[in-house]
Amino acid sequence: MQPTTVASWAAVIWRALEARGIAPRPVFERAGVDTEQLHDAGARIPLSAMKRLWDLAVEVTGDPCFGVSAGQHVHPTTFHALGYAWLASHTLREALYRFVRFTRLVSTALTLRTIAVGSEVELVFESVSNVSPVSLAAADAGAVALVTMCRTSYGDSFCPLRVRLQRPQPPCEQQFTAMFRAPIAYGASDNALVFAAADLDRVLPTGNAELARAADEVILRYLARFDREDVVTQARMQLMELLPSGQTSAQRVAEALHLSVRSLQRKLSGHGTSLARLREDTRRELANQYVRNSRLSVGEITYLLGFSEPASFTRAFHRWNGMSPSACRRAPGASGGTDSDQR
Repeated sequence: MQPTTVASWAAVIWRALEARGIAPRPVFERAGVDTEQLHDAGARIPLSAMKRLWDLAVEVTGDPCFGVSAGQHVHPTTFHALGYAWLASHTLREALYRFVRFTRLVSTALTLRTIAVGSEVELVFESVSNVSPVSLAAADAGAVALVTMCRTSYGDSFCPLRVRLQRPQPPCEQQFTAMFRAPIAYGASDNALVFAAADLDRVLPTGNAELARAADEVILRYLARFDREDVVTQARMQLMELLPSGQTSAQRVAEALHLSVRSLQRKLSGHGTSLARLREDTRRELANQYVRNSRLSVGEITYLLGFSEPASFTRAFHRWNGMSPSACRRAPGASGGTDSDQR
C-alpha cells in the first residue's frame, strides 16, 4: 500500500504560501493535490504527491528553509484529533507519547520513538523502511511543528536542549537557530529533538483527562476506518467501548470485529501482542487519565474500567504506577507510566 499523509498536513503549506503573498492553488494543482481534500478531515494524500508539493513550494518561494516557516503554521486541526489529544494531555511527555503511539494517523511513512537517558528525553524521527525519503522541507517542517506544538501547550519559553538533523547545513541557518533556540547538529545520523525531562513532566494548564480520552477514541475510530487491516487498533477501540460493561472476553471482541476467536488471536499474535495485553495496556492508559480527573471517584473509575471492586482497581493501579490512585492525585507532576522507550 502506498504511504500517505493526512491531508490537513498540506494546509501548513497553503498557509505558508499565502503568508508570502503567493497563490497556493496553482502550486497544489501542479503537484497534483486536490485542494478540496483540505476541507475533508479524513482525507489522505499519497506521499509522492506531498513530496512534489513540498519541492514545488521551495521552488516557487526560492527559500531552501521554507519548511521552517511552514512548520510554524501548524494548528491543532493539522493533526486531526491527535492535535486536540495533545492539547488535553497532562504533560508534554504524555503528549509526545500520544504522538509516538498515533504517528500513523499523521503519516504512514514515518515512525517516532522516545528514549529517556538520565535527565533527558530524545524524540527520534525515522522513515519506514522501503519508503523513499521525504523532502528536506517536509523533515524540517515536522521538527518545527512538534516544537511549535510544545510551545502552544507549555509557553513560548519552551526550547529543546539540542537538535540533530540529517540535512546538510543550509545557507539560511539563522532561520533554524531562531526557531529552535538550541544547538543544532547538521549532517547527523538521525533527525531528533532532545528535551529536558523536567520540562516534559511539568503539569500543563490545558490538561483535561476527559477530553484526552474522547480525542483518543476519535483517533482510534479514524485509524480503524483508515486501515481495515490494523486489527490492533480495531481491538483497542472495541475494548474501550466494552470496558464499562466488563464484557471484554475474546469472544465479545471477536464478534464485534466479525472474526472468530482463533482468527483474532492469530492476527494479534502476528502483531506481537494479545488481547490480554491490549486489555491491560488500555486499562492502564485510561486509569492514568481518569485518576488525574478529580471529578471522578475511585468507584466511578472502577466501573469505567470494568473492575469488579475498587480494591481490585487500586491494586492494579499500584502495580502500574508504584503508587495508589490517591497518592497519584496528590503528586502534581505524576504523569502515569514511565516507559523509557515508547514505540
